[in-house]
Amino acid sequence: MEQLVLGIPNNNVRKQYYEYILTETEQDVTIDMSDLRSSYRLMATKGDIRPALTLIAEAYKQVSRVRSGMEGERNLQGFISAYFSITSLYLIAPEVEMSHGFCDLFLMPDKKRYEEIAHSYIIELKYLTAKDTQATADGQWTEAAEQVRRYAGDRLVRQMTIGTQLHLIRLQMRGAEIVRVEEVECITC
Repeated sequence: MEQLVLGIPNNNVRKQYYEYILTETEQDVTIDMSDLRSSYRLMATKGDIRPALTLIAEAYKQVSRVRSGMEGERNLQGFISAYFSITSLYLIAPEVEMSHGFCDLFLMPDKKRYEEIAHSYIIELKYLTAKDTQATADGQWTEAAEQVRRYAGDRLVRQMTIGTQLHLIRLQMRGAEIVRVEEVECITC
């Protein structure tokens, strides 16, 4: 039987999740690794991130609580990062500085171990509260497209994604629900 070991990506997330993790470890929680592995392999070889995002959103929905919604984007970003950290196909870089901004999630291919990886990702997450209007949602959506394009122009990003297609993804969620997800652009590096 395969054993799963999760790590906490940084001190902010560590502090934020400390209480949550203590509570959750008292419960018997299982993760269906076969579906996740298949979705990550699909991302790496075919460039289709939607199945992985759908599985992660569903898992978030199953474990989220009222407090999770109050903490919003940070909570969700940490959860998504943790789920992507399960795969060894990618090196996960949350909140990495790029082109004078901070990318929510950069999935760098681990080409040293997996030469067959053909796709890399920059994900910009936007979170809507229950009270946010359609105008707010549309503004976030436009901003996300501008941000991923700017991040993709970073010289280091291009170097770290050589030999792949870099997918610029914007993801908007309200609570645990995906409102919309879109590939803004795909760049051959």
